[in-house]
Amino acid sequence: MLRFVLILMVAIMTVCTHEANAFWWSDTKDPVSGLDVTAGFDVNTVTTMTGSVTSPPERKGEQNHTLMSLATQQGTVTVIMGPWWYWERQTIKITSNQELTVTGSRAQGKDGTIYLFAQRIENRSSGESLTLRSESGVPLWSRSGSGNQNGMQQSGGPQSGSGMRSGGGFRGGRR
Repeated sequence: MLRFVLILMVAIMTVCTHEANAFWWSDTKDPVSGLDVTAGFDVNTVTTMTGSVTSPPERKGEQNHTLMSLATQQGTVTVIMGPWWYWERQTIKITSNQELTVTGSRAQGKDGTIYLFAQRIENRSSGESLTLRSESGVPLWSRSGSGNQNGMQQSGGPQSGSGMRSGGGFRGGRR
C-alpha cells in the first residue's frame, strides 16, 4: 500500500510539474533559431547594420514576435522587434525595399541565420525612427522599460521638433 501511495504521489508531482512548466515557466526559446527571444539581448554584442527590407514586419512563432528580414552587406539578417501586440501600436511604417539602419544585439541561431534583437530602428527612406530598448537592453514594452505609459519612444521624420504628441511622453525630433 505504501508503495502504491508513493508511486501515485510521484505521478501527481510529475503531472503538476509539466502543467506548471507549460504555464508559468514555459520555454521562451524559438524552436527554429534556438534563441531565447524574450531575454536574448546581450549588450556585449550590440552592432549597427544598414540594409534594405526584403520581408516587412510580420508575426512569427509561438511567442508571436515581430520579425522582418533585412538584406545587408553581411548577408540577410532576421530582425527581432519584440512582441506583435507592441509592434501593432507603433506608428513607424516599414515596407519592402526601404532602407533601414538597425542597432541591436547580434546572435547566430542554431539554424545558421544571423538574428538582430532590435534596440533602435531608423527608416532611412522616411526619416522616422523608433527606440525599442533602453541603452542597457531593457525592452520598452516591459514594466521596467522607460518611455511613456505605453513604453514607446518614437521620433518623427521630416517634421523633427520637440514637445508632446498624442499619447504623451513621446520624444520629438531625431537623436
